[in-house]
Amino acid sequence: MGYRFSRQASLASFLPYFLLYVRDPDLPTSIRRESSEMVNLDDPNMWVRVCSQRAELFRSVMPAAFAQHRDTLQYATIWGGDYRPSIRRFHVGDYFHLQQNALTTLDVTAGRTILRVREVLPYGVNLLEGRDGVVWKDHVRNCAPCHLPNVDGTMNPILAIVCAGLRCMLCGSAGQAARMLVCDRCSRGWHMSCLTPPIDVIPAGRWVCPRCTSEG
Repeated sequence: MGYRFSRQASLASFLPYFLLYVRDPDLPTSIRRESSEMVNLDDPNMWVRVCSQRAELFRSVMPAAFAQHRDTLQYATIWGGDYRPSIRRFHVGDYFHLQQNALTTLDVTAGRTILRVREVLPYGVNLLEGRDGVVWKDHVRNCAPCHLPNVDGTMNPILAIVCAGLRCMLCGSAGQAARMLVCDRCSRGWHMSCLTPPIDVIPAGRWVCPRCTSEG
């Protein structure tokens, strides 16, 4: 770039870039100002000074220009109808993080909790499970692959915590979370006092709600 974007005395003050593409390069202001002076690159000392100075200038300035050019091309592609979103493909046993809404562009969108794919369902939906044994469904667009090499995949149901706002399937109330059972099959909530007959003690192991039991 230092050579091709320089007006050279041996080329009648033309840029080699202009002679090749018949147009001036689209450059940031600082680089355009630096390269506007005509130089004699037949002089070895001038060659060394120009190439070294402009190489440093390109190194510091051009990454931002390339990023802007990339975003411009992406915008044109999307609105031109040629954009085809890439779908992440997961397999059973893959680990990942769930995406979360970031308050600012500096925040990380991937959550800290590591989950595992239990089953790959149609239409881009995965059946997910955490270390607490809770199972639910989510779309692959909300999943970010986890590349940590030392993920602990052991299950510990003691870690299970009822999600905030989970409503009972019978009474519709979200209160009394400590007295609510979560079905290990459908992840729906059921108050122990609303069941027929009512349950006083949290059952050990996996628990399946009456609806899932009736469905087999």
